[in-house]
Formats: sequence, C-alpha cells, structure tokens
Amino acid sequence: MKRTITLSLVAVCLASAPAFAQRGPGGGGQADGRQDSLDPSPIGAATDLDTDKFINDWRKSPVRTVFGKLAIQDMLTKLEGPDPQHPTRKGAVLTGITAISHAMLAAGATASGREQAGERMVFYTVSGEGTLSSGGKNFDVKEGVGFTLTPDFDFKLTAARALEFYVRTEPIPAGTPSSPDIVVVSRWDNDRRVGAHWAHIGNGGPQGLSLITVAPRTMPQPHSHPGEECWLSVKGETILSLGKVTLKMTPGMAYKIPPSGIAAHSNINLSEEPIELIFMGPANNGGGRGRGGAAGGPGAQPGQPARGGQPATDFARLDNSPYNYGNEQDIDMFMGDWHNGFPRIEHGNMYFRDMLTALAGNDPLHPQRRGGVLTNAQAVSFVQLEPHSSAHPVEGDLKGVQETFIVNSGAGIIASGGKTTELQKDMAFIITPGLDYKLTATGEKYMTFYAVTEKLPEGFTPNSTLTVVDNRNKPQTTDLWVDKERPLITKADGLSQYASLTQVEQGNMTISRPYSDNPGVEEIWIATEGDVEMLLGKELRKLPAGTAYRVPSTGITAHTQINVSGKPAKYIYLVK
Repeated sequence: MKRTITLSLVAVCLASAPAFAQRGPGGGGQADGRQDSLDPSPIGAATDLDTDKFINDWRKSPVRTVFGKLAIQDMLTKLEGPDPQHPTRKGAVLTGITAISHAMLAAGATASGREQAGERMVFYTVSGEGTLSSGGKNFDVKEGVGFTLTPDFDFKLTAARALEFYVRTEPIPAGTPSSPDIVVVSRWDNDRRVGAHWAHIGNGGPQGLSLITVAPRTMPQPHSHPGEECWLSVKGETILSLGKVTLKMTPGMAYKIPPSGIAAHSNINLSEEPIELIFMGPANNGGGRGRGGAAGGPGAQPGQPARGGQPATDFARLDNSPYNYGNEQDIDMFMGDWHNGFPRIEHGNMYFRDMLTALAGNDPLHPQRRGGVLTNAQAVSFVQLEPHSSAHPVEGDLKGVQETFIVNSGAGIIASGGKTTELQKDMAFIITPGLDYKLTATGEKYMTFYAVTEKLPEGFTPNSTLTVVDNRNKPQTTDLWVDKERPLITKADGLSQYASLTQVEQGNMTISRPYSDNPGVEEIWIATEGDVEMLLGKELRKLPAGTAYRVPSTGITAHTQINVSGKPAKYIYLVK
C-alpha cells in the first residue's frame, strides 16, 4: 500500500508566527517574538558574520558515489570548527542536518542498497524519469516526487532518463518510529497554500524538503530567527538578501541562515515567472521555523533613536502575516511620478510637476487621491527652468509656505541681496515669502530641481535673506546597512518642518535594511538617480528616477530600496 505524507508549511509557519497587538488606526502592531529583529549596524562592522561561508553551489564540490551508481555533490556539510557562527570552511555549517546535496543517476543506471543505521536520506526529484522499488512495490519517479530512505528497508532506483535530485541527509531523531515501507510523495497531489512571511507559497514535498514558490515580482518578508534553517534554489533566479549581503541566487545554490538570531533573509523574485525553492528546517520537526531570537545583537545600542525616531532595539516592525488585500494599505496611493503630474507655472518661468501633494481627505492612511498624502508639506515636485529664462518673485506665489530646492541638473546663477552664486548639482537653497531674488538658467539645457514646498508652522519665522547651501563635500555617514548619507540642507539652514533633506547613495547589488516608522511619522523618499526596486508594505514596485513616495504611517509598514540596476542609485530623504 502506498503511504503518502505531505508537510504543511502553512501550519508550521503560522504556528510559529508571532502574535500582533492592535495599535492605532493602522491596525498594526509590533511582534511579541523577534522574527523581525534585523541587525541595525552598518555593513562591514567588526561584528558582521562572513555570510559567504554559509552559501555554496554543488558544482564546486567533489563527486562521491553511494549505493553503487548515485553521484553526490554536497552544497552544505557538517560544521567545521567549534563556533557555528564562524565556520572554518565554506559550506561546512550544519549542526543538526548532516548534508544538503545534489545527486545524479545516469540514464540506464541503477542505485540500490539500504541506508546506514541511524541515518535517513530525503530525496526531491528535480528532473528525469525512473522507477523506485522496495518491498515488492514499484513507484514512478519524476519531477516533484520525493521519497525517504531509512535503514528499515532495501531499495532499488533505476533511471530511464537521467535522474537529478536534491538530498537531505540527517540523523534519525530520537523516538522516530521505524518505517517498514518506503514513503513516496508527490507535490502534484497538493494544491498550493500561502504560508507565512507574506509570500511563501507551499506545495508540499517529502518530510524535511518543502517546495516553496514565490510569485513574480514578489518579496517575502525579511526576517530573522535562531535555529538551523536552510534554503536551496530549484528553479529560477532570485535576489538573495542574507544578513547584509545581496547576491544573485541560481538553481543549485544553497545556504544556511547564519545563526546570530538577527541575520535577515529573503528570496526576492524580480522576474516575470514564479521561482521554486526548497525550505529545510530543524531535523526534529521536518521543516518548522524556530521562534524568538535576540532582541538586541551586534551593533545594537538600546534606546538610541534610529531613522524615523525608532529605538534601535526595535530594529524593524515588519508584519509577519500573509498579504491580505482587504486589510493592507493601497501603496499606489502613496506614490507619484512627476511624468504623470500636470505642469503648473510658478515664479514667472518655472514648470512644477508634482509627485506628491497635500493630503486629500481627512485620513492620512487612506488618501482620497493618488499622491495626495502630505501632512507637513504642500508638494514634493520636479521643477524645470528653460535655458536663459529667469525665475523671480511673483505676488501670491507663496502663501503660508516656503520652497526648498535641490539642484538636479543644468547650470545657473541665483542673485539676492547684492550677492550672486553659481549653482551646481546638489546645491540647495530656500525661497521664502517676500524674498527678492533672481534665478537664471545660464546653460544650453534646462535647469532641473527637486523641490519641497513646506507649510509654515504657527510661530515660525522664515529666513529674510537667501542662503545657498553647498554640502557636496561634507563627509558621508552609513545607515541602514549600506546607505551613504549626507544632509544637503537642514533645519539650521531654514527648513520649517523637516530636520533635513538628506541625500542617500546606494551601491549596486545592495538592499538597505527594511524597517518601519512609528505611527504618525511622515517619511518621504524621492528617487533622483538610478532605476531600482522598492518594497513598500508587502509589495514591490519599480522606483525610477523622478518618483517619490510617502511611507504609510501605520507603525508597521515595511519599506526599503533594492538596487540591482548595475550602477549606484541616489535618493533624497526627509522625515518628521
């Protein structure tokens, strides 16, 4: 009699998912577990683990032969060295599992025998066709079929077409009953089910090798936890974010999550088709996730505010539950591209095209118009000034607001109070009500700017003179793992609402640390150079230059940028 056992990743993941308390109008909350604990310190800190040691490709390993004809090449093997966080050899990282391997059986070849005492081998078929025989029973073997070999029976495996497998080898957990019959399962017998971490879709598999698919243009929740958890790539290319390292992951690669308890990981699918991965959890539960984790960790400084006013010990409040269309924010309402904004004229000759505008409606979490999301500003805009034309004061242009400009391209001069300054890219200045000035585009191309129109709070006194700020050569600091930052203009220079307009530079093949703000915080990002991907909430969007977004201030809305464009990207960031 055929015995079919399927593993429900959904049950395992949801059983270990932390509960969330309701908090505020956003309906979010902070996890009571630590699956959202992401190390906040910049990349390259002395405490960072060598992530490369935890990743390997079977093609880089020597071949060993078992059961007569079965060729095995290991991806991950038993830990070498006394410290599981600092293995002495690449791929030698496993503590509960013995090996994670790739196996081949040539067409027409046969492998046979019995697994050695105290050990079991779990197989998942990637390609080929063949027959598995044991105890007088025969089973078809093809893609998606898995089986488990134990010391309780003999078997024979014959390949009609070359068979390819992924294999998990491990000690049999204490108390496991004997298995007189071979266990064979097929993922084709199961419907797909959404598991945890927003986007993991389970499709069953043999005990300990669970097939997970990730839909096109989807990013599973970056999260962390202790315990032994491994993943391997079966089909399609993903962007692996592991710890603070980002790299392409292709079929045949496997990794173990470094056991620090705060090593973030996510397999991001930026392609147009679903990708397939195999998930492996601890041997004693066949695939479940550990729960909990460090609340602090390397680089943590308890109580020190991080970006957005969030204490460093919180790291990132990332809602662990699957995506729910009815409950999630409509993130597209919080985004805008200047190319879609209708031009308006200010200061005589300047074309303004708005990316974001003042809140439309009364609820900042549910704006009534796309891009109408700002509470402390009236607009975030892209601005153009025609060559040889000039901007100047126009009666009625600035009513209860001031405008901060960051030069984006072109050449020009600005004159005020008897002083003339040559403007260059990334220089900044503020135009306030009643200021006498003349801004002229002197080159042969349009001058362009990014502009923030701030509301003037009661009691605030705007600058009465023009100050041009040139912070281009100020030192950069590193935040959110990889972001190189420098303020281009600050409140000390005359901003009325925001602490600064900060330039953020992100290198290629990097992901900034995902995080969330406290409820009510207004955080705005403007993409100025590059063509990157953005995570906002639980969804991915493209973020080309000239696009801006505000983070919905629920207190639990994840956001980050992912740069795999081939060149650095730049942004302007502001928060209150």
